Amino acid sequence: MAETFNLPDVGEGLTEAEVVTWRTTVGATVEVNDIVVEIETAKSLVELPVPYAGVVTELLAAEGETIEVGAPLIRIAAEGEETRTDPDSGSAEPDLGSGADSAADSGVPESDEQPAAEEKPGRQRSGRAKKAAAQKREKSERGSSERTDSTPESSSAQNEALVGSGPKADSTARRVRTRSTAPDLIDLEGLEIASPAPAGGAYTDIADIVARASPPVRALAKRLGVAVWELVGSGRNGQITRDDVERQAQQKREQRASGQTPATGAPATSHRKATPAEEGLLYEGPREENIQVRGVRKATARNVTASATTVPHVSVFKEVDVTRTMELRQVLKKDPSYEGLSVSPMLFAAKAIIWAARRNPQVNATWHDTHYTLRNYVNLGVAAATPRGLVVPVIHEAHAFNTRGLAAALTALTIDAREGRTTPGEMRGGTVSITNIGTLGLDSGTPILPPGQASIVALGAVRKKPWVVEGQIVPRDVMVIGGSFDHRLIDGDLAGRFISDVAAVMEQPGLLID
Repeated sequence: MAETFNLPDVGEGLTEAEVVTWRTTVGATVEVNDIVVEIETAKSLVELPVPYAGVVTELLAAEGETIEVGAPLIRIAAEGEETRTDPDSGSAEPDLGSGADSAADSGVPESDEQPAAEEKPGRQRSGRAKKAAAQKREKSERGSSERTDSTPESSSAQNEALVGSGPKADSTARRVRTRSTAPDLIDLEGLEIASPAPAGGAYTDIADIVARASPPVRALAKRLGVAVWELVGSGRNGQITRDDVERQAQQKREQRASGQTPATGAPATSHRKATPAEEGLLYEGPREENIQVRGVRKATARNVTASATTVPHVSVFKEVDVTRTMELRQVLKKDPSYEGLSVSPMLFAAKAIIWAARRNPQVNATWHDTHYTLRNYVNLGVAAATPRGLVVPVIHEAHAFNTRGLAAALTALTIDAREGRTTPGEMRGGTVSITNIGTLGLDSGTPILPPGQASIVALGAVRKKPWVVEGQIVPRDVMVIGGSFDHRLIDGDLAGRFISDVAAVMEQPGLLID
């Protein structure tokens, strides 16, 4: 008996998800809790384990398709159950006999060829469609030959098996796929599957390319003019990563600049000046594109719009000498107990925010119109830029961490966010947040408050500047610390005192090291 696995609810309040990558194929054998698909919700990438064991008979959603929670996702039959695969659709059905038998029983003359699928006028079949049609004809001819040798009894048994069979009912309507997926994102024009493989082992099979390069990576490769099948993946299990694609694109640009051809590295014979597009200075493609808003970008747009239009923001800034913080940073980076951990200005700023929030509890509150809630704990949200968009994972009970523990938590949080492993539960419950815009080379900004929070601190870049110390002008490490606050809860006076407390710790970080 075939079991159908429906899309589960992977997070509170989520109603839909996009299928990103299938980790299995029709005909593959799976065990209970095997990862079969990767989906993207409004908050994170999630790997889904299957609750059944058996043989995959049908994948019910395409890569890139957005489906509702509870919609059918994959169908699995118990091992040993006879199935046949329709080469055109990739789905599996019970083996009830060949189409030629049905034609014979109904009195309709058999034809030597049966069309694989109705083709639209003016549209040629692809190579794969022709191959599938040829396989279907061969199977039909083989079945016809076997029927010639069979006895009347066996023919009667087959007829009985066909009683009541017919076209399946229309499948449940699903959301129309709105963007290219799978091989659609690979430029197949001129690709010869049997072409020589590059050194190191490349991918000479379309299915292998699809399995080893996610849709965003394939889209990036197509945009940069990189042939995915020429790449050797540096990721886990040979996965092709964005770095692989960008490295290959950079290599091609350097080869063109040096007068070499990307294919052989030999000097170019033509003296034609490269076009701006060939130099990588212009985007070679359509002048305009409509991009479907989904996933993290959709959730971010909804949250910042609600915050900016319903919460009155107020911002303050302070320039501060962080020379001692940078000196302490160098000391901790050499400490063996901090090996493998990220020791950045963010670590000291996080400690400073926790300390300042305890001194000014109203910045750690939530407004509820008729009342507000003061929290005597700190759940620190950390804004992280990822390839999928901005996420704000939370370090729960951050006030309970010592310096090394907070460094370990920040390191793990950052890695998980950038690799898309942050779960919806890890992005809930923040009470105050921090964002480091200094990594972008910026000095200050006015960040939007995350939903339910009254304060967010922004760190600027650390720069060498002339600074007055004991009456002398000396070069010092200086940064701008600022923030945005909910003006319903926090007046300018309180916002200024809070930022000044954070600045005081950044000037004298030794006060908080434990």
